[in-house]
Amino acid sequence: MARGSTVIVIVASLASAVPSVAAAQSSRVPIRFAEMDTNRDGVITRDEWRGSDRSFDVHDWNRDGRLTGDEVRLGAQRREASDDDWAFDSPEREYAFDDWTPRGFRAVDHNRDNRITRDEWHFDRESFRRADHNRDGVITRAEFLSEDQEDDDRGDTFANLDANRDRRISRDEWHAGRRAFDALDDNHDGFISRAEMLGTDAPPELFASVDVNHDRIITRDEWHWSRASFDARDIDRNGRLSREEFDGVASRPPASAAYRAGQDRGLIEGREAGRGDKQQTGAWDLEGQRELETADSGYEPRMGSREEYQAGYREAFRRGYREGFNQR
Repeated sequence: MARGSTVIVIVASLASAVPSVAAAQSSRVPIRFAEMDTNRDGVITRDEWRGSDRSFDVHDWNRDGRLTGDEVRLGAQRREASDDDWAFDSPEREYAFDDWTPRGFRAVDHNRDNRITRDEWHFDRESFRRADHNRDGVITRAEFLSEDQEDDDRGDTFANLDANRDRRISRDEWHAGRRAFDALDDNHDGFISRAEMLGTDAPPELFASVDVNHDRIITRDEWHWSRASFDARDIDRNGRLSREEFDGVASRPPASAAYRAGQDRGLIEGREAGRGDKQQTGAWDLEGQRELETADSGYEPRMGSREEYQAGYREAFRRGYREGFNQR
């Protein structure tokens, strides 16, 4: 009887040990944001997360208040919408890229040489630099799909990571791997500036970038945004966009007084911001301009619709920023 009890005790002890062994094994599997997983359980709670609520929400795909499964698996990507849902509203924007899948790679690798160069990239410079792990100016398929197990957290933005709004990212604010941080910290001062994250050069003019074959026409095969956005600009319905159609000039309805007032103010302030960035930092930073967040500088109710004023302000500010930045 005593011997049987001993066997039962041993079996029970082994059974109780199984979960801890499994937990130990799972903790050894590389995960994203591993440095934040303080209890090494493969789950990152909001208490463990370093950063803002907005940044946490970017990664909490199922909104359950913790990061688990694919949310912390290296190379996993959330796909909620097809590219048919991606809107295009301005030729002066740097559009974010979020289709880090084999399909997304094929869509951008225009010449099918199994790598993506800057000439083929029509999106934000930030995500390109984050995905280019060895900083050679090319994104290989392995880098694009994170097959090299590099945790670069390209899905989050500089604005989200800069929690204290000092326009630089410290190691405490950084969410990805140390190697990715060091690769971006060009001057090795322990911070990543916006210039280090984005580069200093202005992005290429978007029409010329999207026009892959340089025939001065954008076809649907070259278009990366929604079909509705394409059709809204294709005024003559020939399945091709001229530069005027691409810029939206041909399809733009008559502007309201509020829209025109916003344009007037936005153009002036956009030129000032672009000229200021060129002189002070030498780095293009249109998407980092706080004026674009509210876009109501100078607005008064007597002008008309606030929304139309903001739309006009943003359109002209973006155009003015390039003019100011390029001014000699």
